[in-house]
Parts: sequence; C-alpha cells; structure tokens
Amino acid sequence: MNREEIEKLLEESGRKGRKEHHRGLSRDKIRNLLNMLFLAGAAIGIILYFALPESRFTGLSVIGIAMLLKIIEFFLRFML
Repeated sequence: MNREEIEKLLEESGRKGRKEHHRGLSRDKIRNLLNMLFLAGAAIGIILYFALPESRFTGLSVIGIAMLLKIIEFFLRFML
C-alpha cells in the first residue's frame, strides 16, 4: 500500500465513525435520560407522599415507577 491509499482508508474510516457517532441515541444519552427521570420521579413521589396523606399510595406508586427506571438504567450500564 502506498501513502495515498493509507490516507484514503483513514479518511473513510473517520467519516464512517462520525456517521455512526451521530446516528440515533447512544447508550449514555439513554442512561442520562433515565437517571433524570428517576430523580424527578423520586422527588415528585416524595412530595406527593407527604402532601397527600389521605392517598399515600399515589406517592408510593410514583416512587415505584421511578425505581423501575433506575433498575433499567442499571441493566443498561452493567449488563449490555
């Protein structure tokens, strides 16, 4: 291989890497979104739990859903 062929291959691989990098949502972006939803859900659930003492089940339900999001994020981080 001469120098021109090597440079052409490097340029093509660089272009290919940039295209793949911008395509869709990356795993880190999904994990960050799930973390933000978890934090917001947990905070809202705690507020509902204490603000509505006659229906604490609502607050516990919101906290449970937030915990489910955190479990999904955990599997994305360590299992995939």
